[in-house]
Amino acid sequence: MIDKKNSARVIKKYQNRRLYDLMTSTYVVLEDVKQMIMDGEIIQVIDVKSEQDVTRTVLMQVILEEELNGVPIFSNDFLFQVIRFYGKAFQSSLSPFLEQGVDLFRRMQKKFYEEIRDVYGKDKLSSGAELWREFMEKQGPELEKSIKNQMQSNASAFLKLQEQLQHQTRQLFDYMQFPFTPRKK
Repeated sequence: MIDKKNSARVIKKYQNRRLYDLMTSTYVVLEDVKQMIMDGEIIQVIDVKSEQDVTRTVLMQVILEEELNGVPIFSNDFLFQVIRFYGKAFQSSLSPFLEQGVDLFRRMQKKFYEEIRDVYGKDKLSSGAELWREFMEKQGPELEKSIKNQMQSNASAFLKLQEQLQHQTRQLFDYMQFPFTPRKK
């Protein structure tokens, strides 16, 4: 559930897939939901019949629409890799790594805009998007490499931690001499 402190904007989802915004007392479409999120709002979508939170489903629909109709963010290779994580031991660990990478990118973009504001003043912020685009054309590959290196470093540390835990678990089972634990010689 969404934390009440965030005062999420509640949207009801009906069986006919229509979305009803309780704040404005109007029906909305996925494009409206996307705009709410772009405007910084936190939404919560509740299925009218089951009263379950279906926010993730609606967010995935927004992403799917963007991937189909716009310039995709996710490459096929990336999507293959994500799908391969489902059902694996590392599945729950993937999300924090992805979130960390996206957060790093978001912080860099925010810092970039702050520096534009500090150097050029607030009136130049409108051209900030164009400057960011130019920056990404020139520095994008280096930025991508930096994020990739950080993610690989974190993944390596996580794998090393998992190996240590497995080793300690084997040692504990050997010490306790469980009959079902094969002993290493």
